[in-house]
Amino acid sequence: MSASLPVRLCLAFSLAFAAASARASDNQWTSQDYVDLYFRHFNGHVPLPHRREKAQAALFSHLIDPANITRIEGAPISNVEKLRQLRIILAVLGSYRAAYNVAVIVGEPLAEELTEVQAYTLEVAEHVANLVRLSPDDHGSPSAWATLVEGVIESVGDQERYTPVQSAIMADAIARHYPAIAAVLPEDERSRLRKQVLKLSDTSGNADLHEAFMRMKQVVLD
Repeated sequence: MSASLPVRLCLAFSLAFAAASARASDNQWTSQDYVDLYFRHFNGHVPLPHRREKAQAALFSHLIDPANITRIEGAPISNVEKLRQLRIILAVLGSYRAAYNVAVIVGEPLAEELTEVQAYTLEVAEHVANLVRLSPDDHGSPSAWATLVEGVIESVGDQERYTPVQSAIMADAIARHYPAIAAVLPEDERSRLRKQVLKLSDTSGNADLHEAFMRMKQVVLD
């Protein structure tokens, strides 16, 4: 007996998505690829990419591949167009970050993925900030960027949700990417982030996390 139309359509979609993912694994993603994947997830067609299964792990690695960003930066297009594309990716990553956060809150084992998405989002924000500095007519989105950094700082301090290794990854990401982001933030936003980081204390007893924690503090308080 032949499969019903909904089953056939679901199977066809799954096969098409698998083929598209296989092609994507050989190339850097465009901003449109980010949008397409997110709306496939939003509409319930694909799960949040994760590290627990081979095909999903490959998809997740592509989601946070820095080469996607350097490809755009090296493209023969204007800074305005580069900013447009990177801002789309940054917005999609913000939506993904929220989705992973909700999943973790309800008990899904996705803290590792949430950690990496947060670190990668800071990396993309740094590239956007650098381009904004080259575009005098573009003042960026300082409040949104400060809120992003503030959220990651809070995550570093959440030692119940994240392991010491995960917290150290996020602290190192702040130490690496915050200087470029801070360069386009007004003083009141930088002051808010300094106050936020001063609230944190490392009680893990983990040497690697402590070192990363101190590097983060030094950069934000500088």
